[in-house]
Parts: sequence; C-alpha cells; structure tokens
Amino acid sequence: MEKQEQLNELESRQLDTQARMNAVLPAVIDYVTGLTGFKNKYPEEAAAYAAAKQEDAAIDDEAVELKKDWIFHIGEAVKAGDEITYNGKVYEVLQDHVLQTDWVPDQVPALYRLKCDPGEEWPEFVQPTGAHDAYKKGDKVTYKGEHYVSLIDANVWAPDAYPQGWEKQP
Repeated sequence: MEKQEQLNELESRQLDTQARMNAVLPAVIDYVTGLTGFKNKYPEEAAAYAAAKQEDAAIDDEAVELKKDWIFHIGEAVKAGDEITYNGKVYEVLQDHVLQTDWVPDQVPALYRLKCDPGEEWPEFVQPTGAHDAYKKGDKVTYKGEHYVSLIDANVWAPDAYPQGWEKQP
C-alpha cells in the first residue's frame, strides 16, 4: 500500500473512532459537569469511550510514525544528525541538504547512513564506503555468524581485514 493510501486509511479509522467518542459525548458532559458518576450511571458508554479514546491515541501514534517517512518531507531541509525513515528503516543524515526525490536514502551513502534497528543488538556488518558511514567505537555487529564490538572510531574495516579494530564476543 502506498504511503498516502496508508495515511488516508489511518485518517478514515480516526474519523470512525472520533464518531464513536462523539456518540457518548452527552454522558461525558454529564460526568464532567458533575451531575452523575459517569462510570456508575453510564458503564457501557464509559467503556466505549475509553476504548475509542485508546484506539484514537494508537492511530495518532501510527500516523505520526508514518509521517516520519522521507517521502512526506520532500523539499524540507535536514541537518547532519537528523533521523529520517525510508521503507521502514531509520537513516542518519550525514550532511545538511534539502530532501529531494532523486536522493534516495538507500542509494546515496554520502548523505545517509543506515542506523540499526534499536531492537536489534547485533546487526549484520555492512561494509562502510568511507568515513561518513564508518563504525564508531562500541558499535556492535554480526560478521560471518560471530559477534564483534568496534574498538575504534572511524572503523571502515571488516573484522577479518583489521582484527585490531574489533573485539570478538563470546
């Protein structure tokens, strides 16, 4: 599904959850004005409102995440150190520039460095192409099935090409 279609679907779902919240709005107003105990007098409405509000918040989070995608920011200026998302992967911006359609994050290593998935402790080693995407001291990688930690900054060598730059982990 295209990014805009995904965003349209989220907006449609959000309208539905907001309609469900509006359906119980009189009970909410009654509660807020202090006329009754909302949960006691309107237990079904209270449960429906709480569920719709929770789903609405989840949709907001999903939309915010989707809108981080690079495609929604074409024409915007980014600075070195910023993070952008492209095809579900997070990239670090290496040089200040304006995002444009022909500078695709996974194809322009001079502008972007693929960041590791925060949930992935030992990502697969990717051969750096220069100082801009070199491993930093403490970076963890998996190389040929083994785990390594970089011992130096600006590490552009594979663990078997420059063993002094890596510490093999048990």
